[in-house]
Amino acid sequence: MILGSVNANREAIIQIAVLGDSKQVKSIRPVIDTGYTGDLMLPREIVDELGLTLRGIQDAILGDGSLKMFEMYAGSVIWDGQVRRVEVNASETESLVGMGLLEEYKLEIEGRYGGMVKITALQ
Repeated sequence: MILGSVNANREAIIQIAVLGDSKQVKSIRPVIDTGYTGDLMLPREIVDELGLTLRGIQDAILGDGSLKMFEMYAGSVIWDGQVRRVEVNASETESLVGMGLLEEYKLEIEGRYGGMVKITALQ
């Protein structure tokens, strides 16, 4: 189970650890974005700090309908107590957890400031 909370900006936040290519660990507090279909979006400085390996370029359609290209990196996170391989998109935005990482998990959010965020594996 993964727990988090809703912040003053009405964002559902969790805390996870991202593993770098040289086994360094970075704790992050990403926003859960159910409109993002990828796994994990990280700011460029975190991608560089962790030394993640570039795997290619991906096209993405943003919420406003525009097309954007993102660099895609191979990465790992500690997710529900296990190391899990993920695709990481580099961006100039904040850290985001997308629906790809939530696949096979149930997301519960109490929609109020300080509300509980709970992510549990589906049975």
